[in-house]
Amino acid sequence: MRKEASLEEWRSLYEVAIKFKTLKPWNNLWDIDLTEIVLPKYEEPFFCSVMGKAGECIAIGSYAGVDAINGFYYIIDNPKISSTQYIRYQNNLMCYFGNRNELSSKELKVIKDLGLKFRGKNEWIYFRSFETGYVPYILDQTQVVQLTVLVKQLYMALKYFVEGKVKVDFESGNILHRKYDDKSKLWITSEASNTIPSRISMIPVINDELLLIKLSKLKSTRNEIELDTLYLNIVINDKEFERPLLGKLLIIADCNSGMIIDQNMLSPKDEIIQNILGIFINYLMQNGKPKIVYVRDEYIKDYLENLCQKIGVFLKVKGKLKAIDEFEKGYLG
Repeated sequence: MRKEASLEEWRSLYEVAIKFKTLKPWNNLWDIDLTEIVLPKYEEPFFCSVMGKAGECIAIGSYAGVDAINGFYYIIDNPKISSTQYIRYQNNLMCYFGNRNELSSKELKVIKDLGLKFRGKNEWIYFRSFETGYVPYILDQTQVVQLTVLVKQLYMALKYFVEGKVKVDFESGNILHRKYDDKSKLWITSEASNTIPSRISMIPVINDELLLIKLSKLKSTRNEIELDTLYLNIVINDKEFERPLLGKLLIIADCNSGMIIDQNMLSPKDEIIQNILGIFINYLMQNGKPKIVYVRDEYIKDYLENLCQKIGVFLKVKGKLKAIDEFEKGYLG
């Protein structure tokens, strides 16, 4: 169950964020120049990105573990993917240095209750939690406490770097590294190799031989289709969930005509693999085997790859999906 942070916990977070801002590390770092922080009692390291040097929003991105940072890399490495779909790869906490009109009423209330005053462009500090399937939202207690510790250590790591006490060859792919050393009882900041492992493919294997025989015998067509999970800019407030949801459609469209063939609304509790396989198999039964299936990314490709290989359907990743993206534009008006 969600628990809200106390005012004193918020105060601690704002104190470290205000101190961090005086360092202005975005003058020295690009957003892909990562800092890895190993916090005691956490199984996986945290990875931090400082944004602002390129002129976009000034912010700190915090990514807990390998899966989260691989989502960050996926966005960077695939510029053809629509920015409206970035939320499917985002599982992280953000600290923004922005403008007053960017803050929600809850975030403004925290600042007011703390007695803080911000003025001007890029001076308003606020925090957001990003989680796949949900609207970006104000932090809960656990996230406030975690981010307080993390930003404090990030400040110390970057202070060493900005002051020239630690040099990092970011262009060669290295990262800034900070961890607590049990032997010396000290925090150590150093340059390190980037050893973040690549995303592990999770490919479900279809073993239903009768189903595979039936699907293999279906007629082959010249149809080209797109299949995707599409996030829509629709906020859904459901008491079953602790934070507002984003509207999410599982959708199949015809590439040439642009026609939407089938669609299902999904919630975070729905089993994504079963739903994707279900809607695709239903399409096959009704229309036969398409010439090609386009999907937006490797994540969706994983779910379909084994089945498509076994029944002889070509599957291809294509960041932009013409029919589905046009549907999204029309939906949003």
